[in-house]
Amino acid sequence: MVGAIRSEIRKIFTTRLWWGLGLGMFVLSALISLGFGALVGVEPQGGGGEGDTISASSPGAAQFVYSAGFLAASIAALFPLSLGILLITQEFRHKTFTATVLSTPQRWKVLVSKIVAILAISAVYAVIYDIAAVLGGASILSIKGHDTFLGNSEVQQTLLVMLLAFVVWALLGFGFGMLVRNQIAAVLVGVGVTFLLQLVLNIMFGILGWETASKFVPGNLTAGMLVTSDPTGGTGGDSPYFSWWVCALILTGYAAVLSVVGSILTARRDIS
Repeated sequence: MVGAIRSEIRKIFTTRLWWGLGLGMFVLSALISLGFGALVGVEPQGGGGEGDTISASSPGAAQFVYSAGFLAASIAALFPLSLGILLITQEFRHKTFTATVLSTPQRWKVLVSKIVAILAISAVYAVIYDIAAVLGGASILSIKGHDTFLGNSEVQQTLLVMLLAFVVWALLGFGFGMLVRNQIAAVLVGVGVTFLLQLVLNIMFGILGWETASKFVPGNLTAGMLVTSDPTGGTGGDSPYFSWWVCALILTGYAAVLSVVGSILTARRDIS
């Protein structure tokens, strides 16, 4: 098993995908946090009022800035999602899965080793993402003379939970990639679901007044995991999300179901 895991990790680092995706993710993460950090303390045009301003004195604002990539249309989620999809579908696309299965006849070992490898590499990417988000967000907050709140327990929790969110989204991509084995189709459908379907569901649930149903949308679950304080510094009323740990459990459950179902189907399919 150890040899199979080592082989899977080696596969990842023998292509240019790992550093290309990592570099793009680092730059985008820093820029998004930088951009949203610039909005802290700025009153919206048109006199939106104090309640619409991201408060510089609220730890929720720092949570919002550092995790902005996951909150802004789930843009950041595309990186781990794509990583998970590409790592499994490239095996089917280039027919290397056949050689892998022939060298390790017990398919459950192959699939478990792939999951462990994805957990390991996505955890590394998650740390890189966190570092970039802090560099971009904290730098602009410091320049503007605001507190970075890096010593705040809630903000530290957000940075740690963001690592979990990254890993879970990678597993979602892995499970989805096993269900939709065509690489191009899997990436396009995955991006479409992340962007369009979540947007449509949020709009539909909002019109129908189904507030509880909207809490189960993956993007909303991620937001509920990461922002636990009101960014405007107000009372905020009732939270539109479940508790952060409930959101984490449900999102992890989605990933587990996709990975298990995809693994079972992959284990039963004939190889070519």
